[in-house]
Amino acid sequence: MSSPAVLSRRGFGRAGLLLAAGLAAGACGGPAGSPTDRTLRIGQYWPPTSLDPAKAGGESQLFLQPAYDPLIYRAADGSYQPRLATAWRYLGTGNTAFEITLRDGVTFVDGSPLTADALKASIEHFRRSQGQAAAFLAPIATMTPQGRLVLRLTLNQPHPLLPSLFTQDYLAGYVISPAGVAAPAELATRTFGAGPYVLLAGETVAGDHYTYGPDPKYWNSAGRFYDRITVKVLPNENTALAALKTAQVDVVAGSYAIADGAKAAGFKVASSPAIVMGLQLNDRAGTLSPPLADVRVRQALNYAVDRVKITSALLGEYGIPVDQPSAPGEAGYNEQPFYTHDPVKARQLLAEAGLGAGFTLPVVIPSTPAFPGDLAQAVAADLQQVGVTLRITAKEPASANTALTQFPASSMGWGVLPAYFMGRGLWLRDAIGMNPFHSSDPQLESLDRQAAAADEHARPALDKQIIRRVVELGWFLPVCLSPGMLFYRDTVGVDPVPGKPFPSVTAWHPVG
Repeated sequence: MSSPAVLSRRGFGRAGLLLAAGLAAGACGGPAGSPTDRTLRIGQYWPPTSLDPAKAGGESQLFLQPAYDPLIYRAADGSYQPRLATAWRYLGTGNTAFEITLRDGVTFVDGSPLTADALKASIEHFRRSQGQAAAFLAPIATMTPQGRLVLRLTLNQPHPLLPSLFTQDYLAGYVISPAGVAAPAELATRTFGAGPYVLLAGETVAGDHYTYGPDPKYWNSAGRFYDRITVKVLPNENTALAALKTAQVDVVAGSYAIADGAKAAGFKVASSPAIVMGLQLNDRAGTLSPPLADVRVRQALNYAVDRVKITSALLGEYGIPVDQPSAPGEAGYNEQPFYTHDPVKARQLLAEAGLGAGFTLPVVIPSTPAFPGDLAQAVAADLQQVGVTLRITAKEPASANTALTQFPASSMGWGVLPAYFMGRGLWLRDAIGMNPFHSSDPQLESLDRQAAAADEHARPALDKQIIRRVVELGWFLPVCLSPGMLFYRDTVGVDPVPGKPFPSVTAWHPVG
């Protein structure tokens, strides 16, 4: 879970442009941005991993949101609103039983009805597919329909965030029709949802552009703001900005790299704190790098880094320095910093650990994009000042992810989530993917169990304790929050809320 495409609800994710003939033919009315135009054109420079929500990641969100309504809608202000589900609740105490009531009269794009049995089949598909949502659905022990529209979940361990899991942010909220579940090969290339749009296969070229038209069976046609949505896969961010400037697209999902250019061209710029960037100190038992077994060494590395300087140099006004795996606005975020830049303290701790002469720390990073390499070099310069040499190996991203047990440290880039979700992806003993040496801390595990069973009033204080304990252990070396960004024309109402995840594509609307 180390990329924007994993563990990320804020930014799960990757010249001149001529729109393909099929895409251009999908335009309704006049040119982009004209008063009669009812097509929303989006540009993104990475294609979807899959159109199967159970196998997709954050990079696929713009391709899935038009066609799949979630059970619960996370609004731009962070509130939860009914969508395919009209009600939801925990039963009893301890967060081990949950009930979902579905909206009556909803049909999937193939005409089949949304029922408790259909929802059960969709959740079972997510659990079988072993995608990023599967781990968060693992505590479900049984699913029992309570009539046609109510599904009851019983859990074998507490799960406090099922309402959040069933929003659009975590993919599991997208309900797939039984026909889609029964045809997984087709599900990867077509849409089988109950959303406002359906993928138009005849006007889509996989990997290049995807065109969506209205689903005539959609239950809430008044909530559909465009006649068409097209998502164009662009080769890079410079091409994306050029397409925006020439009105070939209305909105571009990108990064800080083109933010100044977009702003200078007069486009609207929205950002959301999305990804914690830095290094992971994975070898906490010192198997490959004995110095990392000493908590004083891991803390020394954290004191050695000048987060403010690095963030300003690499991200400018768009970055936020952080020394914890959380972000402002999250329940677990601690307002007071843990590690100020203090090279003297860092050298003192290293000396106490018997490493006054320093040591060499190998680290693996993905070779693309450039930012992880730039960040690693900046961290290396600070560590060198306290006698620690960072030996950087760059590998193709997939190879870097599979090499985590061969290097004591690695690049860190996670989407910011609540502590419960991050624990299961990052720091609990059996965390999937990003705890390669299965490190464990009894205090951390105990706090997690308490928080998982706590109600919504007690959980925030426990989440803060969890984040504090992770930081005290020095298992990670976070440096900055890198933002997810949207650049768009003033003809589109995106309506972001500062500091919050972006609203769904289906909430964007024409302006003027």
